[in-house]
Amino acid sequence: MSFLKKHLLHLLFDKSKKVPFDPSKIKKMLILRNDRIGDMIVSTPLLRELRNAYPDLQIDVAASSVNETVIRACPHVSNILIWDRGNGLDTLKIVLGIRRQRYDVIFSTSNIFSIPWLARLKLLGAKHLIGFNIKKYGTGTHRLGMYDYTVDCNRDRHILESYFSALKNFGLKEANPRYELFGVEQLPAGPRDFLAELKRRHKGIVCFNYQGSMANRTISSDDAVALCRALADKYRDRAVLVIHPPGDRARAEGIVAAVQRDNVQLSFATSSILELAALIEQCELVISPDTAVIHLASAYNKKVLGFYINTDNHRWFYPMCDHFRIVLSKTEHIGAIDQQASLHAFDELMAC
Repeated sequence: MSFLKKHLLHLLFDKSKKVPFDPSKIKKMLILRNDRIGDMIVSTPLLRELRNAYPDLQIDVAASSVNETVIRACPHVSNILIWDRGNGLDTLKIVLGIRRQRYDVIFSTSNIFSIPWLARLKLLGAKHLIGFNIKKYGTGTHRLGMYDYTVDCNRDRHILESYFSALKNFGLKEANPRYELFGVEQLPAGPRDFLAELKRRHKGIVCFNYQGSMANRTISSDDAVALCRALADKYRDRAVLVIHPPGDRARAEGIVAAVQRDNVQLSFATSSILELAALIEQCELVISPDTAVIHLASAYNKKVLGFYINTDNHRWFYPMCDHFRIVLSKTEHIGAIDQQASLHAFDELMAC
């Protein structure tokens, strides 16, 4: 079966004629980033470095309706195309609409290897296609003629290094890996006013996030209560601010009520990722599972205590900030958090 799939892949996705790659002739480029919020934040250095190297290049991004807010005000992006992944006629219309744009280069940041996804990439019709080398069925994307260049999906280094390696033909050297956010300063003053009041009463603010990007990356309510209580008791001059995603305020209220400490408080109810960024910008340290909150904190170079499940994500998506500590679970589920190890890591960060 793998033998047949291998030959089918090459029959469908090879390309008979290729245009020689010449960066000086590239006018329009599309980056496919239609996935999660954290992935878009991590990609912002790539957008900035491309813009700095090629001021006249049209840099478009295919974003999802979930993550487009991150780059809505980004000055490095020329156009944002909304592409929510799915099946059926709507997806075909989006793909054909992109095809009509006649992009010189498309960079696929996805590590998906499936015939439907490869078919969509080919149908996009770019002169040059760049992506990750994903191996399957005895072959890999590096052997499919539709790709002009692929880079190994090396999970032993930060994902940004792989992004920049994929675009090495653009000569991006000594790139700055710092994330960027735009549009936060134009938001209403609600989050900032809320934090200004906290700062008048406390020496600093610690942001505590329990919600992960998936159920197995979420800190349990019991662990959240225990950690918040321990931090509140040891650092009485700090406010511990419990943040929560929209629609989950009741759980956050329950955690704060169970802690029973005056310096543990419920966050301002944010309605967008940029409002959440406005809160994080004013905090000195952020505690969070592996999710977009860690990347928001990295954008402002905050100290980060991150809880990661036992996969390679702690090497691929570690916090891109100067001071961070990682508490790694023994399994692929955040559970039974080692409170002593967590407090020790927190103490180290506070001493930085």
